[in-house]
Amino acid sequence: MLKYTTIIFAIIALGGCKQTVSEEFVLDLEKNRFKAMIEGNVELLDQLISDDLYYIHSNGKVDSKDTFIGSIKDGASKYGNILIFESKIRIYGDAAIINGICTYENKKSDGSPNNLQLKYTSVYANSDGNWKFVSWQSFRMSP
Repeated sequence: MLKYTTIIFAIIALGGCKQTVSEEFVLDLEKNRFKAMIEGNVELLDQLISDDLYYIHSNGKVDSKDTFIGSIKDGASKYGNILIFESKIRIYGDAAIINGICTYENKKSDGSPNNLQLKYTSVYANSDGNWKFVSWQSFRMSP
């Protein structure tokens, strides 16, 4: 009887274990999201972004998932290359927080550079085994 009780306890304990993710996994999520933004891949963005996204741009504008993806789809938001210079990733169970520095490489209508260097916080959450982008807040760094 003790043998079966031990086996049942082990099965229950293993079933309750959560799969942990690595910092590399989280950074790959971020890089894939940036790539989708640059390429205007709204189908991939729809998969990567949570329905309850809260996105605060460096100018204070707030977007939901629909308005964020919509602005990329209709061409109102165009992203050039996005370079990550620094990232500190912390994982807390089903949440991952990235504090980073990146540069959005853009051009003005006359072709001159209009790059933004940002400090940002990006948050991902795991829901039923699916990691989704849930929040962003950034501010411009001094040139």
